[in-house]
Amino acid sequence: MNFQLLYFLAALIGAGGYTLWLSFATWNKIRVLQNTPTSRVRSAAQGFVELSGRALPQINTELKAPLTGMPCVWWRFKVEDRNGSGKSVNWSIVHKDTSAMPFVLDDGTGQCLIDPEGADVYPAETSIWYGDSDWPELRIPNGTGLFDSVVDSIFSGRYRYTEYRLMQDKPIVAIGSYHSRGGASIENPDIAVAALLREWKADQDQLLSRFDINRDGALSADEWEMARTAARQYVNEGQAAESQASGVSILCKPADGRPFVLAASDPSALLKQLYQKASISFVVFLATVAAMAWLLEHIE
Repeated sequence: MNFQLLYFLAALIGAGGYTLWLSFATWNKIRVLQNTPTSRVRSAAQGFVELSGRALPQINTELKAPLTGMPCVWWRFKVEDRNGSGKSVNWSIVHKDTSAMPFVLDDGTGQCLIDPEGADVYPAETSIWYGDSDWPELRIPNGTGLFDSVVDSIFSGRYRYTEYRLMQDKPIVAIGSYHSRGGASIENPDIAVAALLREWKADQDQLLSRFDINRDGALSADEWEMARTAARQYVNEGQAAESQASGVSILCKPADGRPFVLAASDPSALLKQLYQKASISFVVFLATVAAMAWLLEHIE
């Protein structure tokens, strides 16, 4: 019996199961989005909604992507270490993180605070480059053009850096659970900010995940000031909402398992992207089925 073919068959079964699940999950997401019309922030009903507008940072808050330092409203990155050589090269992740700081969606009728934690994000900006340390010391082009590709091929090193971003003042579609959160009058904002910071400090892992930009395991003076700015923004948002006789509008991950999607595009472009993803996944599933059938005929 050819054990190599058996191992390959097991891998195909796993790949086929995953691509089939991915295809059906994406088609389900498409169905939900098609049945959810785009709402306006000013008139959106409580519950599951789709909003479309511009992505903006919170007032007095600046978020920069950790690897490139580029201003943005959301980021995700990973640093990978190359193992092996030639055809046996594989990459293992040594660092990865995702921003959790809320940002603002403005559609011209109002603003909604977006809590990105747990979202399925489709960013428009991606940077990929290489280096010789587990944290980038030099920013080089990301391989999107001929010149960039040549630079990548010359300066590629042991580590690969990948960063995804949602950029400021760019179109964004957000689908999730929408609600307004009101609050009692805040007579002393400084006391409210201090109380909120104490609450955040009680969960050190979450605090470092949000504000430890250089990933050294501690908050520097600048990073702590960023946390204070974010806390003050939360308090200010509550005061502004109260002065308008309404709560702060927030869109976040639905508790009932329905899709939570953030995409740097308009609704029609997002649907087109999801159609492509679902179709490619199903084609790959069919290919794995055909490969499994061929293997079963040749296993002795």
